[in-house]
Amino acid sequence: MKNVYVTSPLLPPLEEFIPYLETLWESKILTNSGQFHQQLEEALAAYLGVKHVCLFSNGTLALLTALQTLRITGEVITTPYSFVATSHSLLWNDLTPVFADIDPVTFNIDPDRIEELITPKTTAIMPVHCYGIPCDMERIQKIADTYGLKVIYDAAHCFGVKQDNASILNYGDLSVLSFHATKVFNTFEGGAIICHDAKTKQRIDYLKNFGFADETIVMAPGINAKMNEVQAAMGTAAIKVY
Repeated sequence: MKNVYVTSPLLPPLEEFIPYLETLWESKILTNSGQFHQQLEEALAAYLGVKHVCLFSNGTLALLTALQTLRITGEVITTPYSFVATSHSLLWNDLTPVFADIDPVTFNIDPDRIEELITPKTTAIMPVHCYGIPCDMERIQKIADTYGLKVIYDAAHCFGVKQDNASILNYGDLSVLSFHATKVFNTFEGGAIICHDAKTKQRIDYLKNFGFADETIVMAPGINAKMNEVQAAMGTAAIKVY
């Protein structure tokens, strides 16, 4: 009996992917923001309708770095209904997850439950768009503006989703994508942070590359979270057939 899988990775035709690999073998540039990394950031920004894309080796590291980018401290209101990486990214940043209940219809965080959980220690809200259904972003932003909170969306389920003919990735301070093999768009493993200005993108790029501004200057304590060129090549080929 042939297995019928619930999901299957979207792959470009192999014959179309091989030339990308040949280019890598010829250039011998396998990582550190090579040509495919740059091409994919530009292609995704255009496809998604966003200003800046920062590629990562996986979505979890993108979540971790997003919190560092905005210097989040204390308590973060989030949803209990998500993959473990959402909460784990908070704990790894020495933050306290505060769980708000979800809407029983959309399974997204219920804005009515957010405000009652805000304390003097609350600094951010991390909602998750579940199953491609956008959160109530207008209400969440209104709460955030009222209390001076940052908003970081876990948008792992929402690649390419639009509301009112505009990308939902333009809401909040940052949005985080996953390009895991199980996602509708994948780079084998991978992820990205979507941001709205060049200064924030620069800080993200520092943080994901050990904090380096150049070969000798370190601007911040960083980690190694860069997407390599094989992953970026996969994404560059895949976005053409998505």
